[in-house]
Amino acid sequence: MNAITQRKLDVISRMIVVIFNLMYVVHFVHAQDISLAGDYGEPVVIVPAPADLSIAHVAWPKVTRTPDGTLIVAAIAGEFHGPHGGGCPVVSFSTDEGQTFSPLQVLKRYHKKAEYTSGGNCALGIAEDGAVVLLSMAYNGDASNTIDGWRSTDSGRTWTSVDVSTLDRSQTGSVFGNVIHVPGQGLAVFGHYRKPARKHSGDLWMAWSRDQGMSWEKPQSVELETNLRLAEPAVTFAGGRFVGLIRNGKDYYTEITSSDLGVNWNMQAVGLKSDYEGPLSLPSPCIVPDPEHPERLLALVSERHQKNEQGGILGRIVLWEAHAQELNWRKIGEIAQFPEKLKDRKDITYPWMAPMGDNQWFIVFYCGKTRGASDLYGLKVQIP
Repeated sequence: MNAITQRKLDVISRMIVVIFNLMYVVHFVHAQDISLAGDYGEPVVIVPAPADLSIAHVAWPKVTRTPDGTLIVAAIAGEFHGPHGGGCPVVSFSTDEGQTFSPLQVLKRYHKKAEYTSGGNCALGIAEDGAVVLLSMAYNGDASNTIDGWRSTDSGRTWTSVDVSTLDRSQTGSVFGNVIHVPGQGLAVFGHYRKPARKHSGDLWMAWSRDQGMSWEKPQSVELETNLRLAEPAVTFAGGRFVGLIRNGKDYYTEITSSDLGVNWNMQAVGLKSDYEGPLSLPSPCIVPDPEHPERLLALVSERHQKNEQGGILGRIVLWEAHAQELNWRKIGEIAQFPEKLKDRKDITYPWMAPMGDNQWFIVFYCGKTRGASDLYGLKVQIP
């Protein structure tokens, strides 16, 4: 290759970088200009889509708060969200109550030619010793799947891999939601089996860690009598029992409870049902106990509207509450609305929330293109 040809290639490379950066700037300004406000104020972009297109689609976030007040966000970032999308587990932290977040840190890279071609879900929580514990699944369609795990003892600055040999390499499937601290028992996580771990995907599993998330016991099935295809279980521990809301492809969530630490389960097929009258799909919810009011559970419900008939919105995030024992769900407000003028930014919702004290909560969710840039949004709310 002669010098002239090399200079031409260098110029073209620089032009491509400039174009990508301009696309990123235009996207970021556009994202900030459109209101998503519900009843609690205007959500703002807290982690903008990276300029690196291989991790520009940031989605399915979880958030937790460490004992020193640091907010930790974990998500999956790739070209798009789905099989072979190259999704990678990423983390970011905030030391100023969510006003600013650190640049995304990629914990593990996946790509189209790897053994596992994309990340898919994650679970996040705090161990009894104050460490942040993160589990993340990856998969290659229905051919294979695995789970990776990390701990951080410095509030998200650095991460150390943990032993997940009982969960990885097609022994389970997807892990989702909370890493749950159960007093006197350890940590628990939940997920749903994927092929080839089960011939029929959709069965639920759970696993225990007795050493602060440094290793995990063999998974056990969540035994339920149902024909529903359950996935992405959002489970918490409140009032001395596990309580979960489970995505099932319907316009409601299935509700499960266990009062004996997961040995036996009760199920209510129709648990929390959306009050939206038009056709919709319900991605997985978030369910958490209120630490200042132990008798109360809060849930964030994601809605994706299939016909924009009511108010011209693509979907919304709705806040619900219930008594932890009675589970009498009641809508109390809307966190966000996604207007039609978002146009091609129709990949939305998957909110999560973390308590900040004094009835304040930090809520995160994502919004962006199905294939392409997607931002993480955040909002600090007061819930009386």
